[in-house]
Order: sequence, then C-alpha cells, then structure tokens
Amino acid sequence: MLVYFKAENFKSIKDPVVINFEATAISAHQHSNVIEKGKAKLLKTVLLYGANASGKSKILDAFVTYRALILKSTANHSTTLLPVQPFKLNTESVKQPSQFESEFIIKNKRYKYGFKATNKHIDSEWLIEVRSTTDSAVFLRVGQDFEINEKKFQNAKGVEKKCNENVLFLSVADQWNVPLAKEIYKWFFDMVTIHGLHDDSYKSHTNELLEKQEYNSLINDLISHADLGIKSVKLVPFMENQRRHLQDVGVLSSDDSDPDNKGRVFAHHDIYNNEGQVTGIEFFDMLTHESEGTMKFYNVIGAILSSIKHGNLVIIDELDARFHTLLTKAIVGLFNSESVKSGAQLMAVSHDISVVDQELLRRDQVYIVEKDNFGATNVASLAEYKSVRNETPFAKNYLDGKYGGIPFIENLETFLKDGKK
Repeated sequence: MLVYFKAENFKSIKDPVVINFEATAISAHQHSNVIEKGKAKLLKTVLLYGANASGKSKILDAFVTYRALILKSTANHSTTLLPVQPFKLNTESVKQPSQFESEFIIKNKRYKYGFKATNKHIDSEWLIEVRSTTDSAVFLRVGQDFEINEKKFQNAKGVEKKCNENVLFLSVADQWNVPLAKEIYKWFFDMVTIHGLHDDSYKSHTNELLEKQEYNSLINDLISHADLGIKSVKLVPFMENQRRHLQDVGVLSSDDSDPDNKGRVFAHHDIYNNEGQVTGIEFFDMLTHESEGTMKFYNVIGAILSSIKHGNLVIIDELDARFHTLLTKAIVGLFNSESVKSGAQLMAVSHDISVVDQELLRRDQVYIVEKDNFGATNVASLAEYKSVRNETPFAKNYLDGKYGGIPFIENLETFLKDGKK
C-alpha cells in the first residue's frame, strides 16, 4: 500500500511535491475512507484538483515515469536516454537531476525507495526499511558505488556489477532473483495506470474478465446499476473465418492486438410498448451504438474491479472525462466503501468539483494544485487549511477561490467583437 509519493525537479515540478496517503487526525469517514495496516492509517483515495495547466497531470506523469523506469530500465542499452526532464524555468534546477521517491507497505513492512536521475544516468538510488525507531538501509547507491546490506537484500552479492549507469539497481536485482527486489517489483507491476481520455487499451482486460464467471457477474451488476440503460453485456468472439473476412473487406484492421478484432461486446436493452411493458430485447454493438461515457465505463471497469479485488493501487488521469458526476462519485465510492474489504487505493485527477463532497471525501483526500509566479507546481491538501472544517462547503469555497487552484479567466468576448479582432 502506498504511504506517500514525492517528486522533485520534474517537468512543471521544481520543489518537492508530496502526495500523502497517511490519514490525518480528523475524524470524518474513519471506518470507510481509511485503511488500518498495522499502526499505519492510510487513505483509500486522493483526488487532485486545480486549473488547467496547473500541473495535476504532471504529478501523475511523475509517478508513471517513476514506475516505468522501475519496470523497464533493464531493457536499456548503454546509450539509451532516460525519460526524465528537469524543471526548465530556473537556471539552477535545469542543471540538476530529477528525483522520485515513494514509501509503501509490503507484507506489513514499510520501505522507502527512490532515485535521482538525469536523462543519461542514475545519479543515486536508495532502498530503506522504515522502522518505528530507526530506519535501516537495504542498499545505497551513488553513481556506480554501491553499499548493500546482504542480510536484508539476500542473493544480491555481485549483482551491482551487472548494473549499467542508466539502469536501476532494484530492477537488475529483480532479474537476478533477489527475493525482496522481486516483491517490490511485483508491487509496482500490479498497479494500474489509466488515462481517462485514452481508455481503449484497457478494454481487452475487461473483455477477458467478462469471460470469467466470477467477474462476469460483477461487471454486469455494476453496469446494470450505473443508470446507463443497459441490462447486461456479453462478449461475442469472432470465428477465425469471420475475422479474416472482415479484415479482407476492411471492416477490421490487421492489428491482432486490437480487442475489437477478436470480438464485439453487445449491450442488452429492453424494448417497451406504449404502455411501458417490456416486449423484447435488443442488443447494441458497444463500439458503434453506445455513448462515449458508456464505452469508457466498460473499458476501465475491469481494471478497477480486479484492482479492488487484489488490493492494488490505481492511478487515473482525467477520471471524470465523459462521466456524469454521479458516475464519478460511484467509482470513488467503490474505493471508499466500508463494505468492500480491500487494500486498494486510488490517486486521480479530476475537474468535477461536485465530487468534493463531505459525504464522500475527507479533507485530507483532496489536494489543490496550482503554479506559483515562477511557473512551478505546488500542492496542499484541504486538511492544511485551518479555515476548513468538516461542515465547510468544500466545492463552493473552492469555486469562490478561497483555496486557490482555479483559473482566472478574463472575459474572452472583449478580444473578439463582431467577428473581428
């Protein structure tokens, strides 16, 4: 489970930005929105709000980059450039490495893992076991110099010699069967990162789950109760000769990785007579007949459901894109549910301020993101504002500008009058 994520000197982030999942001492929604893991009390959900171009997506981008380097850096050859960018609007930061760090709990042990990197090399890297009394280093790296605690990082002896300067030691250790490295790698691998405007790639996962009875019932229950007008969905695979024919006539592309080339999802709608009685059913092709919001809900619900069942972290940019407010609230409610016993967590970007509701979220679950006068992204949770209480109308005060993080838009009509500049 994620305790916090910190990024520094990456794209629009100059000074350290921390998204903290440790619950504060406020009493709201303790039994539903907070998970107790040993002595730790962690939030199930954190939402980021702010004006366009404030840096909300860059914070998630920082986490996605951090995770991608862990999962993929061993594929680098010696001249591969790393996908990191320093903050470029400052003469000093542009010369410095980007930094990423998270703290997390795996099998009731807390770890802190991070690294500093330029686009050419790993500047430093560390894995720390976090204890209640004192922290203990598992390994420390500065450039190509390594200090390894072989009792805590078993089977790691000599592995550092196989680590290029642009590859993470943790990732190399995973490849060489270091048990702790494998556990940490799997924790990052099992996460789900979703971009709410580009959700087609998650459809295949929902399709696969729909063919499993356990998930089929869950997916259909959620879709039928989401007020989409759909009673159920079913996947109809193409026979091989059908698929080849449809590709030959240009109805399907030749890309076999496209889930729509393997079959189609059909949505069950009832047919009514003038007296409101059900007289039959009609199946609509999800791809051509349903709304963008319905298709997005179907595409992402499989990844969300499996993550909740297995207690994984989910990262979603543009969570509310193409969703009605109540549907967005329903998804957040899945993570915050008291009745759904899961260690799953959600970190998401949203623009729908109606979701910032005291009945759904605690103050420490809402972060306001904005840029300072020098173009750098800063964050603060509503729990850091002394004037905010449980009964405070979060949404109204936010739109009134009391927390910052809103755009100050001039009257655009003044720039274009009578169709002329």
